Amino acid sequence: MTDRRKMRIAVAGMDGTGKTTVLRRIHAKDGIAVIHAMRAHEDPASPFAELSTALAGASAAADALGQVQLKIAVLAMHLSLYTPAEQLATRQGWSVLADRHPLIDSLAYLPLFTRADAGAPSEADVDAWWARQEPGAAEAVRDRLRTLSGTEDPRLLGAELLRWGTKSLPELLGLLSRQFDVTLPDGVVLFDLPVHEALRRIRERTRDSELHETVSFLRAIRRRYDVVLDWLSEEHPATAVHRIDCSGRSVDEVTGLVRDVTATWSLRQGRRGARLDTW
Repeated sequence: MTDRRKMRIAVAGMDGTGKTTVLRRIHAKDGIAVIHAMRAHEDPASPFAELSTALAGASAAADALGQVQLKIAVLAMHLSLYTPAEQLATRQGWSVLADRHPLIDSLAYLPLFTRADAGAPSEADVDAWWARQEPGAAEAVRDRLRTLSGTEDPRLLGAELLRWGTKSLPELLGLLSRQFDVTLPDGVVLFDLPVHEALRRIRERTRDSELHETVSFLRAIRRRYDVVLDWLSEEHPATAVHRIDCSGRSVDEVTGLVRDVTATWSLRQGRRGARLDTW
């Protein structure tokens, strides 16, 4: 019997590049499983949709207060939902496309958040953060926080991850892998876009902007993705890397390019003896 291997592909890129829109299109047309690492509630069928909605509110509260440490604590809680979702999808026999990934995106973003951190929030800041959340949602966030850190103080979890942002890429990869119990994907597709175009798209969204959605941060994260993916190509060549220039391209065009690259990767893997799912 021929081995059937499931392929795990992460779609990365700064905010505004169209990742969620394209993956929603692929899921609707092709039935491919899509995991939203940061916003599981984008999939109403997700078993984590309710908790993810609560975490989105907590993240918005951190943005409103301008508190990086609280933002990162919520980020950790979001990303902790990824591995159970991936395991569920692969157990059901599906290949997986991920809208962001706990390792790829954290390698890019975390050092930048560490540099932007202005220090620990005060008790009053933490109280204000909780007060900005709906009571039921806040209780769900408290439960998740206790599960991950053993305490209801979000500053401890946020501070720990921000300390990791000073580490080298190999060290940071190891810490993140252990924290989130996840391995590198089989491939990474980076959506790239000029910063001014990404910012225009962000401003056209209906939801509020996040604290990191500034020209300077977007420029930095665009450069950081290149650093991370170049390093992965050198040190972890088993993870394929492909960049897509999304500028001036329609959703259908970008969707077609994602299909093309994943099909190419599937063929390459097939020649090594594994038959992969059809994309």
